[in-house]
Amino acid sequence: MAQDRPDIPVPLKRALLVEAGHRCAIPTCRQVPIVLAHITPWAKVKEHTFDNLIALCPTCHSRFDRGDIDRLSMLQYKANLEIVNQRYTETERQLLKVFLRKQQMLRGINSKRSQQHQFTSYTGVSPRFTQLGGIQIHQAMWWTIANLLEDGLIETTDVWPGLEKSETVALDLTKEGAAFLRRWENAEPL
Repeated sequence: MAQDRPDIPVPLKRALLVEAGHRCAIPTCRQVPIVLAHITPWAKVKEHTFDNLIALCPTCHSRFDRGDIDRLSMLQYKANLEIVNQRYTETERQLLKVFLRKQQMLRGINSKRSQQHQFTSYTGVSPRFTQLGGIQIHQAMWWTIANLLEDGLIETTDVWPGLEKSETVALDLTKEGAAFLRRWENAEPL
Protein backbone atom coordinates (compact mmCIF):
# COMPACT_ATOMS: atom_id res chain seq x y z
CA MET A 1 0.00 0.00 0.00
CA ALA A 2 1.40 3.40 -0.95
CA GLN A 3 2.36 5.71 1.88
CA ASP A 4 -0.45 8.10 2.90
CA ARG A 5 -2.92 6.02 0.92
CA PRO A 6 -5.81 4.82 3.09
CA ASP A 7 -7.15 1.28 2.81
CA ILE A 8 -10.24 0.77 0.69
CA PRO A 9 -13.19 0.67 3.12
CA VAL A 10 -14.49 -2.86 3.73
CA PRO A 11 -18.08 -2.12 2.52
CA LEU A 12 -16.67 -0.71 -0.74
CA LYS A 13 -14.39 -3.75 -1.19
CA ARG A 14 -17.36 -6.05 -0.62
CA ALA A 15 -19.50 -4.18 -3.17
CA LEU A 16 -16.74 -4.37 -5.79
CA LEU A 17 -16.16 -8.08 -5.18
CA VAL A 18 -19.88 -8.80 -5.45
CA GLU A 19 -20.11 -6.75 -8.64
CA ALA A 20 -17.40 -8.90 -10.26
CA GLY A 21 -18.60 -12.18 -8.73
CA HIS A 22 -15.34 -12.48 -6.78
CA ARG A 23 -13.50 -13.00 -10.08
CA CYS A 24 -11.54 -10.89 -12.55
CA ALA A 25 -13.94 -8.43 -14.22
CA ILE A 26 -12.57 -9.09 -17.71
CA PRO A 27 -15.02 -11.57 -19.26
CA THR A 28 -12.38 -13.57 -21.11
CA CYS A 29 -10.37 -14.03 -17.92
CA ARG A 30 -12.60 -14.44 -14.83
CA GLN A 31 -9.62 -15.80 -12.84
CA VAL A 32 -8.96 -15.73 -9.12
CA PRO A 33 -7.38 -14.46 -6.91
CA ILE A 34 -8.21 -10.82 -7.49
CA VAL A 35 -7.03 -7.40 -6.44
CA LEU A 36 -8.84 -4.08 -6.65
CA ALA A 37 -7.44 -1.63 -9.20
CA HIS A 38 -8.04 2.06 -9.77
CA ILE A 39 -9.15 2.76 -13.33
CA THR A 40 -7.87 6.32 -13.10
CA PRO A 41 -4.67 6.10 -11.02
CA TRP A 42 -4.79 6.78 -7.30
CA ALA A 43 -2.02 9.37 -7.68
CA LYS A 44 -4.35 11.44 -9.87
CA VAL A 45 -7.70 11.07 -8.03
CA LYS A 46 -6.54 10.47 -4.43
CA GLU A 47 -9.80 8.70 -3.52
CA HIS A 48 -11.43 5.30 -3.54
CA THR A 49 -14.78 5.33 -5.37
CA PHE A 50 -16.98 2.51 -6.64
CA ASP A 51 -17.00 3.91 -10.19
CA ASN A 52 -13.19 4.11 -10.33
CA LEU A 53 -12.36 0.69 -8.88
CA ILE A 54 -12.52 -2.69 -10.59
CA ALA A 55 -11.66 -6.25 -9.57
CA LEU A 56 -8.80 -7.76 -11.60
CA CYS A 57 -6.62 -10.82 -11.33
CA PRO A 58 -2.92 -10.00 -10.79
CA THR A 59 -2.12 -10.80 -14.43
CA CYS A 60 -4.78 -8.47 -15.86
CA HIS A 61 -3.83 -5.82 -13.29
CA SER A 62 -0.20 -5.99 -14.49
CA ARG A 63 -1.34 -5.86 -18.12
CA PHE A 64 -3.46 -2.80 -17.33
CA ASP A 65 -0.57 -1.08 -15.52
CA ARG A 66 1.75 -1.78 -18.51
CA GLY A 67 -0.82 -0.36 -20.93
CA ASP A 68 -1.64 -3.69 -22.62
CA ILE A 69 -5.25 -2.99 -21.64
CA ASP A 70 -6.18 0.63 -22.17
CA ARG A 71 -8.16 2.81 -19.79
CA LEU A 72 -11.16 3.16 -22.14
CA SER A 73 -11.45 -0.62 -22.34
CA MET A 74 -11.29 -0.85 -18.56
CA LEU A 75 -14.05 1.78 -18.23
CA GLN A 76 -16.17 -0.25 -20.66
CA TYR A 77 -15.54 -3.48 -18.76
CA LYS A 78 -16.76 -1.67 -15.65
CA ALA A 79 -19.87 -0.34 -17.43
CA ASN A 80 -20.62 -3.76 -18.95
CA LEU A 81 -20.42 -5.39 -15.50
CA GLU A 82 -23.29 -3.22 -14.37
CA ILE A 83 -25.42 -3.97 -17.43
CA VAL A 84 -24.85 -7.74 -17.35
CA ASN A 85 -25.25 -7.99 -13.56
CA GLN A 86 -28.45 -5.92 -13.51
CA ARG A 87 -30.16 -7.77 -16.37
CA TYR A 88 -29.04 -11.39 -16.11
CA THR A 89 -29.11 -13.95 -13.33
CA GLU A 90 -26.00 -15.87 -12.28
CA THR A 91 -27.25 -18.87 -14.29
CA GLU A 92 -27.65 -16.71 -17.39
CA ARG A 93 -24.22 -15.13 -16.93
CA GLN A 94 -22.67 -18.59 -16.61
CA LEU A 95 -24.44 -19.68 -19.80
CA LEU A 96 -23.11 -16.60 -21.63
CA LYS A 97 -19.60 -17.50 -20.44
CA VAL A 98 -20.00 -21.05 -21.77
CA PHE A 99 -21.06 -19.71 -25.17
CA LEU A 100 -18.14 -17.26 -25.10
CA ARG A 101 -15.71 -20.13 -24.48
CA LYS A 102 -17.34 -22.12 -27.31
CA GLN A 103 -16.87 -19.19 -29.68
CA GLN A 104 -13.22 -18.91 -28.66
CA MET A 105 -12.74 -22.64 -29.24
CA LEU A 106 -14.38 -22.44 -32.67
CA ARG A 107 -12.12 -19.53 -33.62
CA GLY A 108 -9.14 -21.65 -32.58
CA ILE A 109 -10.35 -24.63 -34.59
CA ASN A 110 -11.01 -22.49 -37.66
CA SER A 111 -7.61 -20.81 -37.30
CA LYS A 112 -5.85 -24.18 -37.18
CA ARG A 113 -7.81 -25.42 -40.18
CA SER A 114 -6.88 -22.40 -42.29
CA GLN A 115 -3.23 -22.53 -41.18
CA GLN A 116 -2.86 -26.19 -42.10
CA HIS A 117 -4.60 -25.82 -45.49
CA GLN A 118 -6.04 -29.27 -45.01
CA PHE A 119 -9.63 -28.25 -45.51
CA THR A 120 -9.61 -26.42 -48.85
CA SER A 121 -13.30 -27.08 -49.39
CA TYR A 122 -14.23 -25.88 -45.92
CA THR A 123 -16.84 -23.15 -46.27
CA GLY A 124 -17.16 -21.95 -42.71
CA VAL A 125 -18.80 -22.75 -39.44
CA SER A 126 -22.50 -23.34 -39.12
CA PRO A 127 -24.26 -20.46 -37.38
CA ARG A 128 -25.08 -22.99 -34.66
CA PHE A 129 -22.56 -23.37 -31.87
CA THR A 130 -23.57 -26.88 -30.87
CA GLN A 131 -20.71 -28.33 -32.92
CA LEU A 132 -18.66 -28.52 -29.74
CA GLY A 133 -21.46 -30.23 -27.85
CA GLY A 134 -24.91 -28.84 -27.19
CA ILE A 135 -25.93 -27.08 -24.04
CA GLN A 136 -28.97 -28.82 -22.71
CA ILE A 137 -31.33 -27.99 -19.89
CA HIS A 138 -34.39 -29.77 -18.57
CA GLN A 139 -37.44 -28.37 -20.34
CA ALA A 140 -39.02 -27.35 -17.01
CA MET A 141 -36.02 -25.10 -16.30
CA TRP A 142 -36.64 -22.68 -19.18
CA TRP A 143 -37.42 -19.92 -16.69
CA THR A 144 -33.76 -19.87 -15.55
CA ILE A 145 -32.81 -18.44 -18.94
CA ALA A 146 -35.93 -16.33 -19.56
CA ASN A 147 -34.07 -13.01 -19.91
CA LEU A 148 -31.66 -14.41 -22.49
CA LEU A 149 -34.59 -15.85 -24.45
CA GLU A 150 -36.58 -12.61 -24.15
CA ASP A 151 -33.61 -10.54 -25.34
CA GLY A 152 -33.12 -12.86 -28.33
CA LEU A 153 -29.57 -13.84 -27.33
CA ILE A 154 -30.33 -17.57 -27.25
CA GLU A 155 -32.91 -19.86 -28.75
CA THR A 156 -34.07 -23.37 -28.11
CA THR A 157 -33.61 -26.11 -30.68
CA ASP A 158 -34.44 -29.79 -30.93
CA VAL A 159 -31.80 -31.99 -29.35
CA TRP A 160 -32.63 -34.95 -31.58
CA PRO A 161 -35.21 -34.28 -34.29
CA GLY A 162 -38.10 -36.69 -34.06
CA LEU A 163 -37.89 -37.23 -30.31
CA GLU A 164 -40.84 -35.11 -29.30
CA LYS A 165 -40.99 -36.41 -25.74
CA SER A 166 -37.47 -35.42 -24.81
CA GLU A 167 -37.21 -33.91 -21.36
CA THR A 168 -34.26 -31.77 -22.39
CA VAL A 169 -34.05 -28.75 -24.63
CA ALA A 170 -30.91 -27.70 -26.48
CA LEU A 171 -29.89 -24.07 -26.28
CA ASP A 172 -28.16 -22.22 -29.08
CA LEU A 173 -26.73 -18.77 -29.48
CA THR A 174 -28.48 -16.49 -31.97
CA LYS A 175 -26.73 -14.05 -34.31
CA GLU A 176 -27.71 -11.30 -31.88
CA GLY A 177 -26.23 -13.35 -29.04
CA ALA A 178 -22.97 -13.86 -30.92
CA ALA A 179 -22.76 -10.10 -31.55
CA PHE A 180 -23.49 -9.42 -27.86
CA LEU A 181 -20.65 -11.77 -26.82
CA ARG A 182 -18.26 -10.17 -29.31
CA ARG A 183 -18.99 -6.73 -27.83
CA TRP A 184 -18.68 -8.05 -24.27
CA GLU A 185 -15.40 -9.82 -25.02
CA ASN A 186 -13.92 -6.76 -26.78
CA ALA A 187 -14.96 -4.22 -24.13
CA GLU A 188 -17.46 -2.52 -26.42
CA PRO A 189 -20.74 -1.01 -25.21
CA LEU A 190 -23.45 -3.58 -24.69
